[in-house]
Amino acid sequence: MTDCMIHRLRAAFATILLIALLFAVGLHQRNALAMPAPQASSATINGLNERSGTASKPNRARPTVTAHVRPDLMRRMRTLRPTILRAAARHNRPELSGMSDTEFAVVIATIIYNENFGWLEDDIAPLRPLTSLYQDLQRQANRSVSGSNFSVWPANLRPSVALEILRQELPLADQRMVYVPVYVAGSQIQPEHFASQDALYAAITAEISRDDLAIAYLAANLERGVYRAAFEDVPVNWRTLAAWHNQGIVDPRQYRANATSNDYLRRASAYLSPARTLIDGHWVVRTVVERV
Repeated sequence: MTDCMIHRLRAAFATILLIALLFAVGLHQRNALAMPAPQASSATINGLNERSGTASKPNRARPTVTAHVRPDLMRRMRTLRPTILRAAARHNRPELSGMSDTEFAVVIATIIYNENFGWLEDDIAPLRPLTSLYQDLQRQANRSVSGSNFSVWPANLRPSVALEILRQELPLADQRMVYVPVYVAGSQIQPEHFASQDALYAAITAEISRDDLAIAYLAANLERGVYRAAFEDVPVNWRTLAAWHNQGIVDPRQYRANATSNDYLRRASAYLSPARTLIDGHWVVRTVVERV
């Protein structure tokens, strides 16, 4: 069997497995959406950032979220803390966001934590060991299966969104596209140099799979969210930016009414505390004390 045939068989197997996983995710999500909507729990309300206002009611019944950060991700995030802080300083626009660079960095960390342990793992604990496999399959599909545009971790960005960032495009609520001065530090991609979209998406997938560049793209995308909020004249807080990253919306009325963004923000609220601990460096102090 030739190397080409082996590569094709591997790609076909990956595609089949990925489709099966996506089908399972879709079926589980459909069943979850059919569940009745309860009142917001006090634990959910208390877990939200005070600068973001009152909590909205969840659109469907979901268990209380317990922040879960895999040990390997925790180690990576501690190593990446300086990268996150630099990205926040580069992409925060305090005159528009009203945030300090540190607060902006906390949003970046919160999103990464939230994206790397999703609602499916919350609901079906036996699937947790498969999370990395699922993520790798989506990366492989983007690189080898024509027309693929799956989300890529650790920031959970689609190549199509990353391409918008590279092109400095900002879609507005009225379907217009405007251009904003956003740059991805460290990216080597020049979209016009690629002969096909598949080749371009494969190259973008390789970049957004790297931890350092994933943070650069994520921070640039959040900067776009700040500009979008300015266009819509809405206040910026961690919810605004998280809703932008998740659903491309910034208006509080819209993300409260959107079941997906509402659930995403409810989950993200559980990761604010570990994100603050990371960015504030409290874990470093604890480590020193424990060693002493």
